[in-house]
Amino acid sequence: MLLAFFGLLCLTASTHAEPNHLVSPQFPSGATGALDASLLGREPVSATEYFSVLEDSDRSLTLADVQKFDVAIKFSGGQRPAEALNFGVTKSAYWLRLQLSNNSDQALERMLEIAFPRLADIQFHQPNQQLNGGQGYQSSHTGYSRPFSARAYRHRFYVFPVSMPAHSNQVVYLRVATPNTMEIPVRLWVRSAFHENERGDYMMQAAYFGMVLAMLAFNLLLFVALRDINYLLYVMFVSSTALTIAAMNGIGIEFLWGNSPVWSKIATLFCASISLIGLILFMRRMIATQVNVPRLDLMLRVLVGVQSLVAFGLVIAFDQVIKLALLADVVTAPLILFTAVVCVARRQRSAVYFLVAFGVLCLAVTMTLLRALGVLPTNAFTTDGGQYGSAIEMLLLAFALADRFNVLRKAKEAAQTEALQAEHRLVESLQSSERLLEGRVEERTAELSATIARLRQTQDELVQAEKLASLGSLVAGVAHELNTPIGNALTTASGLQGRVEELAAVVASGQLKRSILDDFIRDSGGMAELVTRSCQRAANLIISFKQVAVDQTSEERRVFDLFSLVEYNIAALRPSLGSGKWVIGLDIPPDVSCDSYPGSLGQVIANIVENAVVHGFKGRSNGLVKISATVAKRRVEMRFDDSGDGMDSATLNRIFEPFFTTQLGQGGSGLGLSISLNIITGMLGGTIQAISEPRRGSCFVLSFPLVAPQLAA
Repeated sequence: MLLAFFGLLCLTASTHAEPNHLVSPQFPSGATGALDASLLGREPVSATEYFSVLEDSDRSLTLADVQKFDVAIKFSGGQRPAEALNFGVTKSAYWLRLQLSNNSDQALERMLEIAFPRLADIQFHQPNQQLNGGQGYQSSHTGYSRPFSARAYRHRFYVFPVSMPAHSNQVVYLRVATPNTMEIPVRLWVRSAFHENERGDYMMQAAYFGMVLAMLAFNLLLFVALRDINYLLYVMFVSSTALTIAAMNGIGIEFLWGNSPVWSKIATLFCASISLIGLILFMRRMIATQVNVPRLDLMLRVLVGVQSLVAFGLVIAFDQVIKLALLADVVTAPLILFTAVVCVARRQRSAVYFLVAFGVLCLAVTMTLLRALGVLPTNAFTTDGGQYGSAIEMLLLAFALADRFNVLRKAKEAAQTEALQAEHRLVESLQSSERLLEGRVEERTAELSATIARLRQTQDELVQAEKLASLGSLVAGVAHELNTPIGNALTTASGLQGRVEELAAVVASGQLKRSILDDFIRDSGGMAELVTRSCQRAANLIISFKQVAVDQTSEERRVFDLFSLVEYNIAALRPSLGSGKWVIGLDIPPDVSCDSYPGSLGQVIANIVENAVVHGFKGRSNGLVKISATVAKRRVEMRFDDSGDGMDSATLNRIFEPFFTTQLGQGGSGLGLSISLNIITGMLGGTIQAISEPRRGSCFVLSFPLVAPQLAA
């Protein structure tokens, strides 16, 4: 963030600095011509060469004093044509006298603009046409040391409307005093042209700060979603940099702290310190300085502490801390740049983005510095170079974040390759089991046609097989979900073992240092925490699977909570539903106690949800299933609403028939809803109803008593 180094060095010098005229205009004797305001076109005219200048070294002269003959003759004219007067850093105040004329036949309205917002105290005196025949003066007093409401015209620069009667001449005076670089770019505008330029200027500022706000919002949302501290540090850096720019170009005092002159005084240095803190923390994590350059990383951490003290000191004792702030910036910025260069030399990928970002910013800020010293002319690029450079820097660092995310994603994909291969083998095994089951169903179908008794027997066998297949699918899904936490725990435990072996080797060699032990304790704590989280996640999955598996295999009657039952079954079922973005919402009141058969009810829930995914969402990558329940008169009514393709009337009339399926030969047995009908009307003592229309989804309504009938046993 060299903006805080070069820009602040020339723009916020100490109020105790000795006068130092970096550029000292020569004031030859002789009268300065009048600026004819009637000849202005769409482009402004620089008033520099028309000024007569008087230095007020002790800041004691008033308007009445400079109008006296013995003082007025001390004004020096003959300024060189330039965009601005530049007096460097000085304790003196300067009086500027400008003669304006209107040689036209009509009154004119002009705008006098000082396009440099970092001037502390400005007085503008112009003749009052309604007082003493135009001989009296009306005055405006402004500058960043005064509230924004004191300005004659609301603008980020200092703008003064000037009215000129036809065929008139008038003399206006400017008094300027400031503790930082005194640069006075004065331009005279036609009012309509000024307003047109004003709109363009504010559009550019809106584009810059709009970009900043968009980047802040986007990265803040990424932080909320990913919980990656790098995005929060980037937000801290970008926001403080934007506030630094706002303080330097006048946007801050206009829109943020207009009625706080004290904050206007300290905002630039304070925000720059916060920006440097955010940048150092961001860089340390992005290019892993604690690993790649540990000695430089130690220096960076020290500077974070120094900048924090500077920021606090600027708030409570600005004049005493300003020299320390400038010294801290002088040390911090080159160290950041040097660290980036060293990491690039060591082939650290993210460091390349930092180095390029700093290179662009260095070029832009150098142009601004040379313009402030009078070496380069004043124009859009030299005046707002820091703003353009900071925008490019923000974009490049955002690219660095995106590139880091991409690298981590590829590493994660590589780590999951082995797990995916195991998953493929498991899927093939399940597909083989599914084909075997289909063959058995066909065989049982032939036997069922022989006799009603055998039909009943075979149907019972198929019901049992369907339950086992459902449980097998459940096992496969849970096994897949367990791969990730167990793999993470194994990988982290292996890394922890390696760290222990390294520490043992260091202890054996007698070279144990406190820093090595501190690093081991910090890394081991993080690894242990990751192993704990992974094992906890696996334990939760196993608990959900265990509860559902016990219920579905035992068929025992017990008292259970309806919401917990549905939640356990959905949690255990979700891994087997594939990779689609299925949303399963629950709207079930708590504390609904049922005395029934949780295993059988869980099987019905699984059948209905799986039907929605397999049939209703066929060919789609996303869908919504909403499960709701109400209790009235000791009965529960459960609704399963999905956003699938729905069913026509012919399909709807047959869905509860045994062996009816729309995917015969594609893995569907046609028994799921038939078994669900038997469970609901038999064991649970309730009813089931299906409602559906093509392209409008489907709805299954279950109604059963809170206490199952005794005959079900």
